[in-house]
Amino acid sequence: MYSPLSQEWSAQWPLPVVALAILGLLFALRFVVGPDERGRVRAGIFFVGTYLVSLSAIGLLRPAVGPHNWPRVLSVLLFSFSVVIASGLLLFDVVLGRRELPRILRDLVHAVAYLITAAIVLTRSEVDVTRVFTASVLTTAVIGLALQETLGNIMAGLALQLERDLEIGDWVKIDDKITGRIREVRWRATTVVTKNGDLVLIPNGVIARSLITNFSRPTTAHRQWITMRVHFRHPPAKVREVVVEAVRAQSFVRADPAPDCILLDFKEDASTYACRYWMDDFQRDDSNDSAVRSAIWYALHRAGMEIPFPSMNINVTEMNEDREQRKHDEEYARRVDALSRVDVFRALDAEKIDRLARRMRMIIYGPGEVVLRQGDPGDSLYVVRSGSVAVQLGAHVARKEVATLSSGQFFGEMSLMTGESRAATVVAKSDCECYIVDKEAFQEILDERPELAGVISDILSRRQVVLDGATADAALVNQTVQKNQLRSKIAAFFGIGAKR
Repeated sequence: MYSPLSQEWSAQWPLPVVALAILGLLFALRFVVGPDERGRVRAGIFFVGTYLVSLSAIGLLRPAVGPHNWPRVLSVLLFSFSVVIASGLLLFDVVLGRRELPRILRDLVHAVAYLITAAIVLTRSEVDVTRVFTASVLTTAVIGLALQETLGNIMAGLALQLERDLEIGDWVKIDDKITGRIREVRWRATTVVTKNGDLVLIPNGVIARSLITNFSRPTTAHRQWITMRVHFRHPPAKVREVVVEAVRAQSFVRADPAPDCILLDFKEDASTYACRYWMDDFQRDDSNDSAVRSAIWYALHRAGMEIPFPSMNINVTEMNEDREQRKHDEEYARRVDALSRVDVFRALDAEKIDRLARRMRMIIYGPGEVVLRQGDPGDSLYVVRSGSVAVQLGAHVARKEVATLSSGQFFGEMSLMTGESRAATVVAKSDCECYIVDKEAFQEILDERPELAGVISDILSRRQVVLDGATADAALVNQTVQKNQLRSKIAAFFGIGAKR
């Protein structure tokens, strides 16, 4: 009995020795691979153990086996399959252990390796592979008809792996129903772990037909929208400034792209804004949104900006005569003070200043809005009540800022007095309040006192000479010429007989 066994082992040398080495390797890999791959280790041990047992059985039962070759072919196939399993475990769990590879890729590699190994073993054993292949094709066709849906899921899983648009660890939303992180792409289904820690198995065919949003690609940067309502009384530019400053201070908010705030809509009881910020960790979107909302609330509260209730606010204020008179006096004093700063009005007495102050209008501009445009017709003067404006010369991209005017300063006096086109473009640099004195308000004053045209032309000519920077002698000549020209223009524009 010993001699036939030794002869059988010698006939397949060195396969038995390699099998023993593989058996030891597989036992060692049990302590290295993860729990999900221990089933492969057990399968490898089964194959190599069965090979060694079958090899011993063939040697012991050699007279009974006789010349039949199929037991030996079967034993070599068992050995070959154990080599495939051991090689796969070494490649994927040891060499590439730090890379998180899809299970479906590992299964596909193993399947191809099994087919190639079986073909080589059968060919070298003089087995007609074509018959085996034909039989397997017919069997596969029958199975394929019976398992169309399952095979569809398998092909969809392969497509997902080949396209590489979805990777393990990506945060995805499927048909606006399921949001979670991809845990694994299997042959039949993809597993997704939701934010609540639940495991969802989605057939690959369903994923292939679904609308999928991948929050992890092309980069991990993702933009969040936070909407809020602020009372109408607060200027949009101020609201945006307060909100953006509060959001920018949060550590998880990306500096590039920078956060911003836009005015979305006007509702019945408030203005609706949206704060948009970028972050990297999509898993914390809810907590990050909460932190941003809290920061916005505190910032608006510190700035004295009201977040109204979702209802119509009816503010009842007792308007007694003292309160009404006080508000009127405060506004009137500001108007008189603004007019007193305009040098072209210094020739007016208190009564004329009073009349102009009562006829002035106040308007508001937001940052970036054009107050006046160079070359446009005009017949009004502007006094800056609050904020600041930029005076620009040139057209379009060639514009150049030449001055900044702030509270108490004025512009547009030549258009008011002579009707000339605007000499420069004026753009609000911040929230800006301006008083407007138009031709109609000033017309009444010049109709009553036409001689003011000469006084005003003298003031404007002296100011123009100073702006031109001429020498003393030239300035005197230029002033006289410009004074006469301006007096004629003022008289023609207002339709009066100008007097010195």
